[in-house]
Amino acid sequence: MRFYRPKSIRRLLLVGFMLVIVPLMLALIHATYSVGQLVEQGQHALFATVRATHSSEQLLDVITDMERHARQYKVLGDKALQEVYQDNHQEFLYTVRRLETLNLSEMQRKHLDTINAIENDIHNALSTFPYDAQETDTALEGFASLARNAREILDENRKLVDREVERLDANGVRVQRIMLVQAIALVPAVLILAVVFTVLITRPVRLMDKAIRRLGDGDFSESAHIVGPRDLEQLGERLEWMRTRLMEVEQDKNRFLHHISHELKTPLTAIREGAELLNERVVGSLNAQQGEIAVILRDNTLQLQKLIENLLDFNIASSRKSQLHLEQITLDTLIESVLTDHKVAILARQLELDIALQPVKLACDRAKLQALVDNLVSNAIKFSPEKGRLHIRLEQQDEQAVIEVADSGPGIPQDERRRIFDAFYQGSASANTHVRGTGLGLSIAREYAQAHNGYIEAIDNDGPGVCLKVVLPINNSGIKHA
Repeated sequence: MRFYRPKSIRRLLLVGFMLVIVPLMLALIHATYSVGQLVEQGQHALFATVRATHSSEQLLDVITDMERHARQYKVLGDKALQEVYQDNHQEFLYTVRRLETLNLSEMQRKHLDTINAIENDIHNALSTFPYDAQETDTALEGFASLARNAREILDENRKLVDREVERLDANGVRVQRIMLVQAIALVPAVLILAVVFTVLITRPVRLMDKAIRRLGDGDFSESAHIVGPRDLEQLGERLEWMRTRLMEVEQDKNRFLHHISHELKTPLTAIREGAELLNERVVGSLNAQQGEIAVILRDNTLQLQKLIENLLDFNIASSRKSQLHLEQITLDTLIESVLTDHKVAILARQLELDIALQPVKLACDRAKLQALVDNLVSNAIKFSPEKGRLHIRLEQQDEQAVIEVADSGPGIPQDERRRIFDAFYQGSASANTHVRGTGLGLSIAREYAQAHNGYIEAIDNDGPGVCLKVVLPINNSGIKHA
């Protein structure tokens, strides 16, 4: 996105957060306001209808009390009953005034006016005429009309409650529809914005992760070019500087290994030949102690020569410039040849061999593949205890050759299995035992396996120890070779 290049990932995060959160906040505010209005309308309608219903019921009760006491007064003529009726009349007037202050319908107000007129006639008659007068009897007949009109008010109020509920339901459905439309519109938009800014944020981080992993794996061929916020681009520039420096260090290391290995081989050859001459008694006879020293000197020169050859092999394998000299070989025969070379070491440690080799033919560089198998076998011999078991398998699976070499040693912890193929790495098993080496054997094996478009890995063994598995393609037509 060249049209917008934030200066920092913090600003990019802030912009993304604002663009994602603002629409949601607006939708939330609108929803809160709409729901609040709906609740307020419902509460107002509820309070009004409850007050009207309560007053209507109270009016009906007052009319019932008035009628009862008026009829008792008509029968008994007791002044005390007339006074109770007057009290009921005052309560009636109070209830009517309270009803008049409410938001009544036009029909309810008509009924209330009728009630007022009828009750006024009844009250005048009972206050003016004796209890046993004909006018009093006629006035008492008006209580039936009072009760009927009061019930009409109550029934009308219940109808108003139903209408308010329907109106609130309609408003609720409308608000719900609006909120649903907002959600349908906002959720995809917010998700799209979230995805866009997630890509903008994670893409440069992912590029940095790939660049760091390449540097960690020793691959300096591709530049660390990071596109994104300026601060991450600056980190990419630092990574590119680091890549350049590591390339220079790698070249210096390879030159050093090449020169020092060759420089060491010349005096070592003289020492080894002199030890052989002493051991073969060419320069004269030796006593028993001198013979032992000559043997120790010869064995250590051979071991030192092996270490120097490993350094040279590693220098060649890690240079990524060596070409393969492909030829068709029989892999099982090559493995048997390597085992023959290690026969003395196997007998010395009294190892029990468990060998199962299927005849497999493939195109490969014989010398490099022999060095690969030699490193695997020598590594297994070193880590196997005396009288241990050495398992070697070779089989063809589809278009791949699979070699498995397993020892019965201390094994390799899970967290170290990836690092054992790194150059010069000495695992915890080496630190806790007498086994020592340069830490280059498995690194060379990995380089040669990858050069053949294959791979090597450490897998679980059936028993103690560890199993190293090499997978090589049968047809290596796509490999660059000399």
